[in-house]
Amino acid sequence: MTTTPIEQLASLRVGTVEFISPDRIEVQLDIESPDSVALNTGTPRNFPRINGYVMIPVDLGFVVGQVSWITIQRSPYPKRSGFQDFGLIDLPFPLRKMELQPVGTLIASEKGYKFKRGLETFPSVGDIVILPTETQLKSIIESGENRRVYIGNSPLVGNAKVMIDPDRLFGRHLAVLGNTGSGKSCSVAGLIRWSLESANISKTKKTFQSIAGLLYLTQMENTARRLQIRRRQIFIP
Repeated sequence: MTTTPIEQLASLRVGTVEFISPDRIEVQLDIESPDSVALNTGTPRNFPRINGYVMIPVDLGFVVGQVSWITIQRSPYPKRSGFQDFGLIDLPFPLRKMELQPVGTLIASEKGYKFKRGLETFPSVGDIVILPTETQLKSIIESGENRRVYIGNSPLVGNAKVMIDPDRLFGRHLAVLGNTGSGKSCSVAGLIRWSLESANISKTKKTFQSIAGLLYLTQMENTARRLQIRRRQIFIP
């Protein structure tokens, strides 16, 4: 049995756009949308979830949004045409809403899908919101050029490989945040180790700075011998 593109989009629909601004999009979820696990994408997936991805069809492809918060709004039960019972009293009905942070655009290509940061076309109020398929999710996570350093897998998108470009990573500000004992220092040491292993050390001079000895060089073993560390004290005026 074959389905048309319109029927496929309708089967993946989960809500409607209600509010749009340059930095956030508010969505009202449909009554029939999943409340814990979505099965209409081909594989079971938790939905809705914080940091999950949804898409909004636009002219150039799909606007990709990341879920930042989910809430419930009490409202009268939605009226449906053809259904009316004067003996029932309308009680407050929970309507679910969520906010999205637009992160980029997913465009169909000859080899599948291509994801790029930024939006050229914004959706409009009333546009449908759909769940991405497994292929589309991996195209979002496994996007970018010069991705040569493997740092782990993403459990939110079918264990897709998360790889980075070390030149871009260490060429800008980077913060590794977490609770005490969550592995921040090990993560930083791992990032440097994996970046060095993927680079040609004999042709590239790597210099890292460690403030107040926060970098655990003992965890890097032989890799630490190839680093030039310049320590400096923190100055508090």
